[in-house]
Amino acid sequence: MDVIETTFEYAVGAQRYVGLLLRAPGAIPKAAVALLPDWRGQSPLARDHAGHLVTLGCTVAIADLYGDGFSPDSPDQVGPMVQRLIAHRELGVKGLAACVERLRREVPAGTPVLCLGYSAGGMVALDYGRSNGDVAGIILCSALLKTAAEGMDTRIRVPVLVLQGTQDQVSPMAMIAAVIEEMDAAGNDVRFELYGQTHHAFDNPEAGTDPHARLVYSPLSARRARQAIAAFLDEVTERSRGH
Repeated sequence: MDVIETTFEYAVGAQRYVGLLLRAPGAIPKAAVALLPDWRGQSPLARDHAGHLVTLGCTVAIADLYGDGFSPDSPDQVGPMVQRLIAHRELGVKGLAACVERLRREVPAGTPVLCLGYSAGGMVALDYGRSNGDVAGIILCSALLKTAAEGMDTRIRVPVLVLQGTQDQVSPMAMIAAVIEEMDAAGNDVRFELYGQTHHAFDNPEAGTDPHARLVYSPLSARRARQAIAAFLDEVTERSRGH
């Protein structure tokens, strides 16, 4: 399938964000997805994930996590940026809200909009849901999971799908359990799909397959996650149409 890729700009006050918009030429999308990538931003992996969503019938905006279109190419560059997102989680929420508002202008009125977050992007997506984010559904895949920040609401008003590995050292089972407890207490519509023998970044082929590493690619879990994402998209879009 041909995919058109264009610059996607939005702003929060004086802060400018530069993402990417991917769509199929001439197609009417069944949904729009704000994709929050892992720490590398608009990387080949993020483009691959977005391109796959386009084949499923979506228009996709790859959000700019850090502002000004910054896409780091080494962990040394990004450490302080991710720590800033963690320390000031409200900034990520504001940026995503602006991204979603801008994305709505790129699709026909009434098109369901969802968020899909990977790693640090998953933290932002879940916080956006906690902040009464105006979307039809939220998906997290190999996310940097965090319980709600102090003063943050825990109620999420839309369905949430969380896809995590049981061997994830970034978001270990204790954190997964804490988030489940929070979601249950708030009465949220959340489902968790856990993949055994699966580590953080299981969606990333560049992570390698050394089982002793912190980041490990799992082609089986990556394939299962894409199937789960596709099924969730179908469910949410059908619900949005009143079926």
